[in-house]
Amino acid sequence: THKPLFRGEHFLTSKEVCERLYISPRTLQDYRDRRIIPYTQFAGKILYKVSDLERLLEDSHKNFL
Repeated sequence: THKPLFRGEHFLTSKEVCERLYISPRTLQDYRDRRIIPYTQFAGKILYKVSDLERLLEDSHKNFL
Protein backbone atom coordinates (compact mmCIF):
# COMPACT_ATOMS: atom_id res chain seq x y z
CA THR A 1 0.00 0.00 0.00
CA HIS A 2 2.98 2.30 -0.44
CA LYS A 3 2.30 5.39 -2.51
CA PRO A 4 5.35 6.47 -4.53
CA LEU A 5 5.22 10.21 -5.07
CA PHE A 6 8.28 12.42 -5.09
CA ARG A 7 11.66 11.18 -6.34
CA GLY A 8 10.76 7.57 -5.69
CA GLU A 9 10.11 8.22 -1.98
CA HIS A 10 7.26 6.14 -0.55
CA PHE A 11 4.59 7.71 1.62
CA LEU A 12 1.95 6.38 4.00
CA THR A 13 -1.39 7.85 5.02
CA SER A 14 -2.26 8.57 8.65
CA LYS A 15 -4.38 5.42 8.77
CA GLU A 16 -1.51 3.29 7.51
CA VAL A 17 0.91 4.80 10.05
CA CYS A 18 -1.53 4.15 12.89
CA GLU A 19 -1.94 0.54 11.80
CA ARG A 20 1.79 -0.07 11.48
CA LEU A 21 2.75 1.60 14.75
CA TYR A 22 -0.30 0.31 16.68
CA ILE A 23 -1.27 3.81 17.77
CA SER A 24 -4.53 5.75 17.71
CA PRO A 25 -5.18 8.68 15.38
CA ARG A 26 -5.13 10.96 18.45
CA THR A 27 -1.67 9.71 19.44
CA LEU A 28 -0.45 10.30 15.89
CA GLN A 29 -1.85 13.85 16.05
CA ASP A 30 0.00 14.37 19.34
CA TYR A 31 3.24 13.12 17.75
CA ARG A 32 2.76 15.58 14.88
CA ASP A 33 2.04 18.44 17.28
CA ARG A 34 5.15 17.63 19.32
CA ARG A 35 7.19 17.18 16.11
CA ILE A 36 8.09 13.61 16.96
CA ILE A 37 7.00 12.31 13.56
CA PRO A 38 7.80 14.40 10.46
CA TYR A 39 5.04 14.72 7.87
CA THR A 40 4.18 16.42 4.61
CA GLN A 41 0.90 17.98 3.67
CA PHE A 42 0.04 17.55 0.00
CA ALA A 43 -3.28 18.35 -1.66
CA GLY A 44 -4.99 18.51 1.72
CA LYS A 45 -3.68 15.11 2.85
CA ILE A 46 -1.12 14.43 5.54
CA LEU A 47 1.51 11.96 4.38
CA TYR A 48 4.50 10.38 6.09
CA LYS A 49 7.74 9.29 4.43
CA VAL A 50 8.46 5.64 5.02
CA SER A 51 12.17 6.47 5.37
CA ASP A 52 11.41 9.00 8.15
CA LEU A 53 9.37 6.43 10.06
CA GLU A 54 12.08 3.78 9.67
CA ARG A 55 14.71 6.24 10.95
CA LEU A 56 12.51 7.18 13.90
CA LEU A 57 12.04 3.52 14.85
CA GLU A 58 15.75 2.78 14.48
CA ASP A 59 16.69 5.77 16.64
CA SER A 60 14.13 4.79 19.27
CA HIS A 61 15.46 1.25 19.30
CA LYS A 62 19.07 2.46 19.73
CA ASN A 63 18.03 4.73 22.62
CA PHE A 64 16.16 1.86 24.25
CA LEU A 65 19.22 -0.39 24.28
